[in-house]
Amino acid sequence: MKKLFAFLLALVTLFSLAACGGAPAATEEPAAEPEAAGVELPADDVAMQYMTADETLAILGQDGYTIIDLRKAEDYETAHIPGSVLLSMDPAVNGDTDDGIATMKAGIEGKDDTLVLVCYSGKKYAQMGTNILSALGYDMTKVYTLEGGFNNWSEVNPDSVESAAAAEEAPVELPAEDVAMQYMTADETLAILGQDGYTVIDLRKAEDYDAAHIPGSVLLSMDPAVNGDTDDGIATMKAGVEGVDDTLVLVCYSGKKYAQMGTNILSALGYDMTKVYTLEGGFNNWSEVNPDSVEPAA
Repeated sequence: MKKLFAFLLALVTLFSLAACGGAPAATEEPAAEPEAAGVELPADDVAMQYMTADETLAILGQDGYTIIDLRKAEDYETAHIPGSVLLSMDPAVNGDTDDGIATMKAGIEGKDDTLVLVCYSGKKYAQMGTNILSALGYDMTKVYTLEGGFNNWSEVNPDSVESAAAAEEAPVELPAEDVAMQYMTADETLAILGQDGYTVIDLRKAEDYDAAHIPGSVLLSMDPAVNGDTDDGIATMKAGVEGVDDTLVLVCYSGKKYAQMGTNILSALGYDMTKVYTLEGGFNNWSEVNPDSVEPAA
């Protein structure tokens, strides 16, 4: 009987220790640190290969080549290489590498072109772009930096520069009052996805676009403009809609602040506002209504 009592007492003690000791062990497990979009920049700078201004001039407008301007949006707006695409690395150069990764990832999505990176002198901004492209797994045999950057280009090929001299004479001014927005529902937007004549523009932060976005949407972040840098917003939007005459569907978080800024800027740029819509409820509503039509980060 004593042996049975001792056995039962030991058993109860064992269960008590397990119950007391088990819970803290689970809470002491350190939480995993989230990585920026799952992308880590290389520890050392990636070696750059160069393309001269004359070589770059020879491939302008050719299929299979994309010229990417990495400078500040306002400098791109002032003057840039014709046909170049703005993917500013200014936030990344100044410490916000998450923004740079998200901007670059959105800009090269689906591309397999030879890329020519344009910065100011072919150094700091180009190095950041090169490092990010390497981290994203792009074929680095197809990545070149414009030798001497835009500074050299504008001297060697002054006739192959698109300037904003006319824009400086007539600066873009935002309307004094918010422009009225017209809306497109999530179902209506789903119906036009991928159709010619429509462009879906995502106005959110680059890192939020990278985390999840509507398939085929174009990132033209209005975050700097919403936070006071309207010149950046104007330059970004102007570059993004240059040559476009589509019906635009603007995507922000809830269909309010960022969409209103985008609407105001498009109106100031003289876009046909009968063709500008805001996604009703923004991306927050879209992800609930159409969860199967969301492209998440890889």
